[in-house]
Amino acid sequence: MIKETIEVKYIISKEDRTAALSPEDIWPVNSWEHEYWNKTQVFHQFKNNGQVSKSDCSGYDVVNREAERLLKERLELKVSTAEDQAKANELAKIVTKAFEGKEAYDIEWDYIEQGEFDDTKTPGWVTIKSKTSHSNWYQGNGFANRPSEYHYQVPVEVEKEALGLQGLRKKHQNDMTFDFYACDYPRRTVRVADHDNF
Repeated sequence: MIKETIEVKYIISKEDRTAALSPEDIWPVNSWEHEYWNKTQVFHQFKNNGQVSKSDCSGYDVVNREAERLLKERLELKVSTAEDQAKANELAKIVTKAFEGKEAYDIEWDYIEQGEFDDTKTPGWVTIKSKTSHSNWYQGNGFANRPSEYHYQVPVEVEKEALGLQGLRKKHQNDMTFDFYACDYPRRTVRVADHDNF
């Protein structure tokens, strides 16, 4: 028996109770015109051959097959965990060392006063990841503020190592055996906004 927690999200058509992994699987064209329920099933046990156990079995074959596919993916990922962990830890040391002696304070960038932000505004630093805030504050604050953007930077000389490390961490995102603390690394944040961060 293989014990792994696998979550499968799927839909059920309100028209004919057909189950699928996405609306486009049922209606390749104009899927937004159809109604469906969003569903989730969590699997905890699988047979040694990777098939869903009878105790967790869904009434929908497409859901069971997806759970088995996700299990196979997870087991293949776990095989590479030890090697990837060692590589991630080494990359984290390299990136951390590059921060020594650098002023790595976070930056508040007011794009109304300073213009749009890009890496040319911070020589010696490179953005390895960006995200935009999805806070509900922007919908209900009574002001027309643009959502804040966050740019995570490292010294330019370790861009390749930081991107490699970030890729390994993303690869093992749902791998409970991967030690994210052991390969944590510093980065500085540039917050681009038209308002203070209250």
